[in-house]
Amino acid sequence: MSKFIDLFCLSVYRKKLGVTPALRESLTSIILENEARTPTGADQESAWLGDTAGHEFLFHETAFEPLFDVIGSAVRDYLKALGLDDQRLQLYFQRSWATVSREGQRIFEHAHVQSHLSFAYYLQKPTDGGGIYFSVANHPNELAPELFTTAKESLGILKTPGDRTMNRKYVETAEDEILIFPSKTLHSTAPNMTDQPRISVSADVVLALKDSRGHETLMPAIEHWRPF
Repeated sequence: MSKFIDLFCLSVYRKKLGVTPALRESLTSIILENEARTPTGADQESAWLGDTAGHEFLFHETAFEPLFDVIGSAVRDYLKALGLDDQRLQLYFQRSWATVSREGQRIFEHAHVQSHLSFAYYLQKPTDGGGIYFSVANHPNELAPELFTTAKESLGILKTPGDRTMNRKYVETAEDEILIFPSKTLHSTAPNMTDQPRISVSADVVLALKDSRGHETLMPAIEHWRPF
C-alpha cells in the first residue's frame, strides 16, 4: 500500500484580538485622514499603502499604542506556539503602516525580506472585501518550474490541485482578526469587491537575542552594536 509522508508546512497564526469597536473606529478615522492628505498616486488597481505615503511608524503614534499592546501579546503567543522561548528574545516593531483597499483594489504579491515576522490586522473588513493569498516561489513538490500554478490548472495539466500541488493558498479574513507569518513568505490580497474600504494595519517585527553568548546565529541585542 502506497502513501505520502508530508514533511513541511507553512503555519499562519490567526486570532481575534477583541479590540473594541470604538477604538477600531477611531483608528480607522485617522487612517482615512492620512489617506486623504497623502494620496500615493498609484494605479486604480493598487491599494493605498501608508508606508510609501510617509506613515510608516504607526507604533510611535499615541492613538495606536493600545492596539500595539494587544498585538505584542499576540506576537508572543505566536512565538510560544512555535515552541520558542519568547523571554530570551528582544522583539522590535521595525516598521508599521496601514493599507486602504477600495473597490477593485488589491495588494500585489511581495515579501518583507528585511524583517523576521510580519502581520496583517483587519480594522475594517466588509463581507466580500477580499482575503489574503500566501504563496511559495518553489513548491517542495514542484517537479518542473511553474508546474504547480493556476496557469497550469487552467490549461488542464494540473488536474486535481491540492495542498501537495499548488503554490498559492487563499485565506478568508475577518474584521478584528490578525494573521501572523514569517516575513519571507510571499503574499498578496484579493481585490475588494465592495464599495466599502478594506482597512488593515501591518508591521514588520525583528527578533534579537537578549543574551547572545554561545549563539552563532540570530542577532545580538542592538545595544551592543557600534555605528560607523
